[in-house]
Amino acid sequence: MDRRSFLKSIAGLTVGLAGAHLAIPTSAKCKVVAPMTDIVGKAFLDRRIKNDIDKIKQANPGLMLGETHCHSNYSDGTYSVDQIMNRAANLGLDYLIITEHVTPGYYPIGPSLTSIKERWRCCQEWTNPKVAPIDVYPAFEISTQQGHLIVVMDKDYMKPRYLRDLHTQFNKCEKIMVSMEEAATMVRPFGGVSIIPHPEIQRSYPFGVPISFVKQNLTGLIDAIEDKSTGHGFDEDYSGELGIASIGSSDDHFNLIIGTTVTGYDSRRHPDFLSAVRARETQAIKVNDSLDDVLGMARMIL
Repeated sequence: MDRRSFLKSIAGLTVGLAGAHLAIPTSAKCKVVAPMTDIVGKAFLDRRIKNDIDKIKQANPGLMLGETHCHSNYSDGTYSVDQIMNRAANLGLDYLIITEHVTPGYYPIGPSLTSIKERWRCCQEWTNPKVAPIDVYPAFEISTQQGHLIVVMDKDYMKPRYLRDLHTQFNKCEKIMVSMEEAATMVRPFGGVSIIPHPEIQRSYPFGVPISFVKQNLTGLIDAIEDKSTGHGFDEDYSGELGIASIGSSDDHFNLIIGTTVTGYDSRRHPDFLSAVRARETQAIKVNDSLDDVLGMARMIL
């Protein structure tokens, strides 16, 4: 892609990103944004992300890198689980956590459970000859009274026979907004961890919980917090301030910026992501900043 074509694509993408967050159906969002994300991703961004990931891994043997916050078309994303899993694997990521929304009146738990089932199916029927199946985890992004909370369960709960257990435990969250304290405790029986996404980011509805609330009410309940986010454009040290695990993610809804900010952990010390989080031995890593300027413009429009 030459510079002129790239800049034209970026201009269109900015408008698409802004329009896609309006109250329009997911199918309409996909028609607006998907062509532009395909162009920018395939022709410009993918190769850069993959090269940057390869360099980080070469310099840090044993380091596992993964996306911990993104969405498919089972909630408010625009791409399928299969498309997201294949792109993440092709980029060189080691694990992927898709965090479908569970929100009273908007996103029931049923589609989120179907998303988990689809991840399991994709792993079992992997058709990408270039790379091995990417490691996946069951997870939700729950809307609580104080803001969003990501809960990630043990990988065993990817298996279809456990979906009923997940439904029983979390179906309350599709009916009412529970407190963040309650949501954090709900994941514990499943060997899971809780992560605060996009802290301090304000919306007209509970979105990013204030750090002051975390200090006063969530000490000992929350396992991790996002320190770096491509989608929301912040780079902080909330985890150091709170004494919990550090998370980096994209909050990607368009299968575009996955892998630009990731969470890393040492596989020589921990068997999986959950173990590293519980030990507070994760790190938020900025991989690629190619789209930071245009995403900044999109956030100004929104």
